[in-house]
Amino acid sequence: MRAQIHRSGRIGLPKQTNSGNLKGLSIVSEARVSTIIPLYNHEKYVAEAIRSVLEQGEVLKELIILDDGSQDRSADVAEEFSKIDSRVTVIRQQNRGAHATINRGLSLATGEFITILNSDDAFCEGRFAALTRALDLDGGSDVASSSISFMDGAGKEILNPWFDDALNGFRRRRDVASSLIEANYLMTTSNFFLRRSVFTNLGGFAPLRYAHDLEFALRCAAMRLRFCFIDRPLLRYRFHSHNTITENHQKVRAEWALCIAFYIFQRYHGDIGFRDARMSDIRDTLDRHGLRKAAEYAVVQMKRYETRALDDELIGRSDFMSQVAALV
Repeated sequence: MRAQIHRSGRIGLPKQTNSGNLKGLSIVSEARVSTIIPLYNHEKYVAEAIRSVLEQGEVLKELIILDDGSQDRSADVAEEFSKIDSRVTVIRQQNRGAHATINRGLSLATGEFITILNSDDAFCEGRFAALTRALDLDGGSDVASSSISFMDGAGKEILNPWFDDALNGFRRRRDVASSLIEANYLMTTSNFFLRRSVFTNLGGFAPLRYAHDLEFALRCAAMRLRFCFIDRPLLRYRFHSHNTITENHQKVRAEWALCIAFYIFQRYHGDIGFRDARMSDIRDTLDRHGLRKAAEYAVVQMKRYETRALDDELIGRSDFMSQVAALV
């Protein structure tokens, strides 16, 4: 089966093209992609992650690895690669959290395209070539991603029915925002492949522990950036006992509601009652998952404080996040 490329524009109705037609239409030249690996306590997995980046070939310009205060040998493992490949830079820092670590990497990246790889995941062969070519062929798209395969802590392939349902929802809707809000089919920052200009124009990741990837994707959608999706697995996502997303279900739901609220605030000026097909779908999602009260409260606060970004000024306000969490 040939993979499909879905391009979603401002009204959310993607064009479709066979990826088999991509060959020969665009030349992927050298040194165009910067990769950022935020590294924390993954000495068991980081070598595989690094190899999967270096094996993308000459299109890779640089690999920036930021060790966020690991308490194991993660940074030592990474530094072995910097000794044998000049494209690899390893930076050690005190623990600052995933979003701040990625944002520091973004400030250092110089490539035309930027991609992120969590230190326990791995890219599939040919990912950079496929996504670079897709963005070359569609100069109006800014964000590229792909389907995902899944593995356990030992690297054995496993199934993920939740993701299958999420991806089928996107295929059915053909709308990025409502699909992300129902179920984040992009799944992870490891699935982001973007023009560097996106970060220049929109800024970096919000100070969220569980949903900074969802918030950034929805911010792109709210700003009407175009998404390009290759419907075949070009990323391997690892499930293991220490995945951050498994830590606190209530806080995950609170950040989910907050991301939806901020999208509504940006795209619809906070009008949850706005009448169009997308907003109707979003309201159904909020009601179905019991998130509506939390989202409505968050929107009211955003209007009150004239929020421009989900930053520490908003999230750090007294009782704001605790009240959002109480309403989910």
